[in-house]
Amino acid sequence: MSTTLLTRKAIAPRRSRFGEILHHVFSGEDLSVEDGEFLLRSQDKRLQILTEAADEMRRSKVGEAVTYVKNRNINFTNICSGSCKFCAFQRSATDPEAYVLSLEQIESKVREALAAGATEVCVQGGLHPNFKLENYLEILRTIRKAAPDMHIHAFSPSEINHMAKNEGIDLEEVIKALRDNGLGSVPGTAAEILVDRVRSIICPHKITTDQWVRTIKTCHRLGLPTTATMMYGHVETTLELAQHMAVIRDIQKETDGFTEFVLLPFIPRNTRLNRELTLPSRSFDQDLRVHAVARLMLSGHINNIQTSWVKLGPDGAQRMLGAGANDLGGTLMEESITRAAGGELCAMDAEKLESLILGIGRTPRQRTTTYQLI
Repeated sequence: MSTTLLTRKAIAPRRSRFGEILHHVFSGEDLSVEDGEFLLRSQDKRLQILTEAADEMRRSKVGEAVTYVKNRNINFTNICSGSCKFCAFQRSATDPEAYVLSLEQIESKVREALAAGATEVCVQGGLHPNFKLENYLEILRTIRKAAPDMHIHAFSPSEINHMAKNEGIDLEEVIKALRDNGLGSVPGTAAEILVDRVRSIICPHKITTDQWVRTIKTCHRLGLPTTATMMYGHVETTLELAQHMAVIRDIQKETDGFTEFVLLPFIPRNTRLNRELTLPSRSFDQDLRVHAVARLMLSGHINNIQTSWVKLGPDGAQRMLGAGANDLGGTLMEESITRAAGGELCAMDAEKLESLILGIGRTPRQRTTTYQLI
């Protein structure tokens, strides 16, 4: 593998642990959790070297293209029986701001997405206490009727477990029914940090790490690819970030079912977690470290590292493209969950995304949900 002068300098002094770790990853070895934690503490000159090493690894794995998908988010209800402290989207059924989209409203949104050139709809919602499996299947059938060729990327592991619990049936039966009614892939959200200490603080009543892993592996086994996500910048430690990445890597080694790894910085403004705890401010350096280490820890296993313009803003996401990321996610058309927490952006057309990419001298490429280039 050819390397830049900067990275050769970083790898050469193997007397240092930092140089030794980079040497290992550029030699094709998997980094340990301890290696990942060490890199996640990089500062100053080492942080610069780390980000450039991650950028070089990105170049060697996926080249100079930066991808995006034309899609639309449809958050079909904000009524949720959950109590996640990081969420500002959830409402009780009696809240005046509570809503459930009708099938007609969902169909209208799908037709608008189709007219705008979208190839995907991403469908997620709260854990509505009265929703049965049939409610979710009706959503899928409505989308499929309105847009027979639209890729349906829908229903997080938390939602899938909610369906199984409400129906009193096995997880596998639920996933097969969703698949057979048009589901094309599953968003790997609800992961947050896959360490139960963290989950006990930020989402104590949500599915456990083991439940998330089981759901994802079952999706992969039944032919449904998924994404993987990590929400960082709250109560987790650097060790727990590295542990999360290792869990994702181990699943990928077993199933090869992840299409991408999505980095989601926590937006605290309107959340209960922010009101209850004194959280350190997330720094730009932290964003760089997390994106860069994700690229290096997942090297050889997950090629696509997605950065979030919704969470980081256009400029922040653009900077992450120089720290190992190669994908900007979707155009969305609308976004409700981050906006409820205090995010300001909810849509970005393809022309703006391409402008961001061209602005750093990279090549924009539209893709499908599963990373076929269009």
